[in-house]
Amino acid sequence: HVAFAIYAFLSRQKKDGVGEGLLAVGFMVIIFAVGWTISTMLTNLLFTPEFFVKWYYGETGSLLLRTLRKEFNRDTISLLLLTLGEVGFYYFYLREEGKELEPGTKD
Repeated sequence: HVAFAIYAFLSRQKKDGVGEGLLAVGFMVIIFAVGWTISTMLTNLLFTPEFFVKWYYGETGSLLLRTLRKEFNRDTISLLLLTLGEVGFYYFYLREEGKELEPGTKD
């Protein structure tokens, strides 16, 4: 997020000044806060605590699955969903206006 914020600030500041750069960073903070709230609501609806209890206590011989069990919870899933959504959103938000899709390609 820090790298995206620096990029957003510098790209907007170069075009329209410092105020526009700060607005871009503020907008990113708002998108992060609202997006995390929405993605947390979705993961709470989709992944019940019973699901994680079954998944956590199920038998496995895999070291990878044992490690994932320790680190992979609803907060992790919601942050992954948020990151995927933000990447798509910022791609269109920070894209330069002069760059158009080539003819024959889909959105």
